[in-house]
Amino acid sequence: MKSSRRNFLKNISVLTSIPTLGLSNDISEVTSISGNNSTLSLPQLGKIQINSPKDINKSPFGIGCETLDRDLWDTKEIYPWMNNLSVKWARLQTGWARVEREKGIYDWHWLDESVDGLIERGFTPFFNVGYGNPNYNESKGGVGYHPLVNDETFTAWKKFVKELAIRYRNKIQFYEIWNEPNLRGFWSPGETDPEKYVNLVRHTAPIIRENCPGAVIIGGVLSRLPFTFIRSLFENGLGKEIDIFSFHPYGTVPENYNDRIKALRKFIDQYDPSIKLWQGENGFPSQPNSTGFAGEPPWTENIQAKIMLRRLITDCSLGLDMSLWFLIVDLHDYPKGSGKVNYKGILRVKPHVEPKVCFYALQNLGSAIYGDVSVRNAIVHCTESNDMTIEEKYKVFGAGNGETIEKSYTTMLNTGGGKILAYWKTVKATDNYKVENTDLILWDWEGNGFDEPVLVDLLSGNIYDLKNNCTKYYDEDKWRISHEAQFFQKLPLTDYPYLIMEKELIVG
Repeated sequence: MKSSRRNFLKNISVLTSIPTLGLSNDISEVTSISGNNSTLSLPQLGKIQINSPKDINKSPFGIGCETLDRDLWDTKEIYPWMNNLSVKWARLQTGWARVEREKGIYDWHWLDESVDGLIERGFTPFFNVGYGNPNYNESKGGVGYHPLVNDETFTAWKKFVKELAIRYRNKIQFYEIWNEPNLRGFWSPGETDPEKYVNLVRHTAPIIRENCPGAVIIGGVLSRLPFTFIRSLFENGLGKEIDIFSFHPYGTVPENYNDRIKALRKFIDQYDPSIKLWQGENGFPSQPNSTGFAGEPPWTENIQAKIMLRRLITDCSLGLDMSLWFLIVDLHDYPKGSGKVNYKGILRVKPHVEPKVCFYALQNLGSAIYGDVSVRNAIVHCTESNDMTIEEKYKVFGAGNGETIEKSYTTMLNTGGGKILAYWKTVKATDNYKVENTDLILWDWEGNGFDEPVLVDLLSGNIYDLKNNCTKYYDEDKWRISHEAQFFQKLPLTDYPYLIMEKELIVG
């Protein structure tokens, strides 16, 4: 971990070319950001320096490296691109069907390469232990077939899990049991069954714990947030078996899940408040005709990147301990034999491997937000830029009579690199959203706000100086011994997050 954030920003980015949305990558004294009715001019200080996974001890963010169990992409081709992907977590499926192609014979070579390649690059891989084996059921690929069909299959499953835990106990600590058991496509044969899934976890988790001391068990792993299914899981005892509950909140507007995630937290607290929450899989395609996604168009690389930034920062604002983006690379011929393509990758693989806008945005995000991340006790209002004076706004909003901009979202976080304020609009993301002007009002209940704030654009990687756009308000009340609010004036407001950070922590 870097001892100081002073090396975070340099005048030249590590990358020579970063795609943007109408913002210049060239570093100049002043960069203009066009709004609806005006042009905002902010001095540009430089660009984000990209951290590698080895530079970061901890991160709340992860990347999906799934489907290696079905041999859908090559680690030798893709892993080198991850050398400077600024996250820590990486999800791998263990592939019983690929490991045990012949009954009783285990070939771990491909999984060893997958695990070791991530660890060597500084990632913390975790296992999704799931899917069946055609040696023990009638399926061709075994993907969605659970092992509870008969005694022979279940015995073979438990033996595989034991060998898996023994082999990787010095490399893998986190084990996620099954994938989306509330979907028929991943839970066959028969109907989805929360009681049966809990039974699978109840028999699988102890094997992992016994053979991998200190193992952390992740359960649920549900598609979306079906509360009836979730309630049944916990009524059948899931809370006694797991340390983390994970879910996959796919959708077109990330913030639409917020109320359900808050309700989930309160619900689980009734059983065991120590159970953590992971957002274990979420993605959005970069172009039309993608398989594996039922959301709404349009689909472009820019929209994909915006939704990714919103999803991951929203998860931080909700106190989730880990938030993962699916996935590292587009999947061709997915499902196998279909000829279809899953375009949710942050790398395209054809005609050759190259990064999408989302790849660069994730680099920027992970280089800005890392370490232990928690929600900071602060109140932030996103207001219209108008003719009201600071004193007038202070009085109106301080009295609780002001109205924030419709569909604006704000959060303030404590991170390994210091405090961060993020803000954006929760409208449906578009390719050419017209930038609005906004004034932010901050009441920081854990400190005195920012001393020398800068503005970070996570799509372009640009850093802007806010010294002329920031004011701390002091009133004349004798009972107030310091400023009561901090104002940021005439800032850009758009459909993806901007960050406000402390200059001394990021500018050398």
